[in-house]
Amino acid sequence: MNNIFQNEKLLAVFAILSILILFFLYYYLTSKRIFSNFFLKILSDSVSEESLKFVSDKVAGIIFTGIIPYFIFILIFKILPADAGFTAGRIYQIKLILAGLILVTLFVSFLSSKNQKIQDRSPELRIKTWHPGRLLLSSACWMVYIFGYEFFFRGILWFLCYSAFGFWPALAVNILLYSLVHIPKGRFIAIGAIPLGIIFCILSYTSGSFFPAFLIHATMAISAEIFSVFNNPEFKFQVKRHGE
Repeated sequence: MNNIFQNEKLLAVFAILSILILFFLYYYLTSKRIFSNFFLKILSDSVSEESLKFVSDKVAGIIFTGIIPYFIFILIFKILPADAGFTAGRIYQIKLILAGLILVTLFVSFLSSKNQKIQDRSPELRIKTWHPGRLLLSSACWMVYIFGYEFFFRGILWFLCYSAFGFWPALAVNILLYSLVHIPKGRFIAIGAIPLGIIFCILSYTSGSFFPAFLIHATMAISAEIFSVFNNPEFKFQVKRHGE
């Protein structure tokens, strides 16, 4: 690994601490509406409060889970992007498995979107009337947010811990932290993060890349939003924007 830090264990420990610190800052600043208040000053009053909070939270997410970690570990510590899973890796070897998992994800999302507990929190953008523009906005925000999320967890954290400690310790650390950062979203989400995190780590280990985990995670989030809009009677979808 070509970087200014030759101690792999030190890098792995720093990655663990970075997860804890940056996610604490993310949840703290978003709870104080620091980012949404900033966007409010530069955007027109016509932007709804729901849209403003959703977009600002996702922008904050990519800053704290994607941009800052990339700056620290890739630009400062000189870790090669491939050593952090930022590569196509061996995705071609698991393309059929990946396609199958995506299809299963879509099917499960469709069924779960009919569950009242899922509908209570999804779609996260709680706007009653949806049109294609809002679906596109929601999907784009989720993709950007989850890209940073998976880059941090199944990229930097996973590969640095795997290089330093081996497969099982890296898996245990990753799952523990992944579940821990989901606690603010509720016990159900925190528990559900455990099996998902295991699958994502195995995909990263098998492919040498965090992109498979990103693709499945993004599919899960976006499909959950879309299916919840269609299956929840509290929301409605219209093709054209006008006439709301």
